[in-house]
Amino acid sequence: LDNIETELIDLELESSMLDDIENMIANKEDIDVYNLLPALTGSSFQDEISRLVNSLHELLAKKEEILYTATPESEAIKKVDYQINVQKKLLVASIQSLSKKLDLKKQTLESKIKEVEDKFYNLPTQELEYARLLRLFTINEKFYTNLLEKKAEYSISKAGFVSKNMILESATVPTSPISPDSSKIIALVLIIAFFLSVAMLVTSYLLHNEITSVNELTSGGRKSLLGIIPSYTKDIPVSQLLVDKHPKSLIAEAFRSIRTNLHTSNSDPGPKVIAITSTVSGEGKTFVAINLSGIIAFSDKKVVILDLDLRKPKIHLGFNYDNEHGISTILSGKDKLEDCINKSTIPNMDVITAGPIPPNPSEMILSQQMQDLIEKLKLKYDMIVIDNPPVGIVTDGISIIQQAD
Repeated sequence: LDNIETELIDLELESSMLDDIENMIANKEDIDVYNLLPALTGSSFQDEISRLVNSLHELLAKKEEILYTATPESEAIKKVDYQINVQKKLLVASIQSLSKKLDLKKQTLESKIKEVEDKFYNLPTQELEYARLLRLFTINEKFYTNLLEKKAEYSISKAGFVSKNMILESATVPTSPISPDSSKIIALVLIIAFFLSVAMLVTSYLLHNEITSVNELTSGGRKSLLGIIPSYTKDIPVSQLLVDKHPKSLIAEAFRSIRTNLHTSNSDPGPKVIAITSTVSGEGKTFVAINLSGIIAFSDKKVVILDLDLRKPKIHLGFNYDNEHGISTILSGKDKLEDCINKSTIPNMDVITAGPIPPNPSEMILSQQMQDLIEKLKLKYDMIVIDNPPVGIVTDGISIIQQAD
């Protein structure tokens, strides 16, 4: 009877819990799913309802993400709102179905309780008391008999035990340990710890081949740090241009910070030359050059990007330009500067591609024609952004870096 009543109480608690969850969904437009999940803990239907609640949470998170780039009246938001309403209806229907099942179980248990109580109350009072006392007597009798048996076994075992040893003289307990020598052990441990620490420091120094903090960049009298570009984990478009597609993103704000620091670090009037490079290919110099140029162009500055990576040019691929004309044909005298300037999708931002790969890229970059080209561009643009080759592989871009502001 106690077990049945306990089970009935659990069912009533779960039924009340389902009613609370249903009211929470029905009365709130913006439901907080994190308030629903704790209420499900320990219930028999936790897994089933949790799956539906998690699906609703994913749709709500999707709506919040879309609201960063769309208005509440957009078709994308309306579509997600429809999916959220459908999910809420499905959740309410599941809760109502579970409530009906719990009601049936409660009715069954109540019938069992009534049946047991009817049988119990039909017995005479004296017979019930006799059965209870007889059960207690039997339990105590078995327990007492078991104790007597154990006592007898112990007495027999003790009587038959004869020791094989005899104490001739009690041992003298020393006041301090004879061995090992604690002072020697401590000294040995300190020596080993010292040499291990030195070995770890040397190993760490030899294996340390990367920058792990901002202090490593700014310490030792190095140039000031203009900014930090966070890692972009999503798919990057072919053009690598993100600041125009996601102007409110974290990475766009990082480029705005660099733009501000560039202005404050060199506020002299006149056009500026910015050279961007890296140690090896694939570290993101072209990505930085394109997006930095775009964010500068947004501030009503005329910007031009020069692809000076004459060995492995990439900028023309991002903007889908023809690379038959560019820096190499300008420096060799085959084309004029005006014929090689390409307009981009961003106002105030132009692009000059690398052109066909020449047999002597280093000599072209070091030539007087290259310096003359930069001077001509200074007359047309406020900012010249140069995508240099990686200086850790070739030395072509070092001379351009020396000319940069």
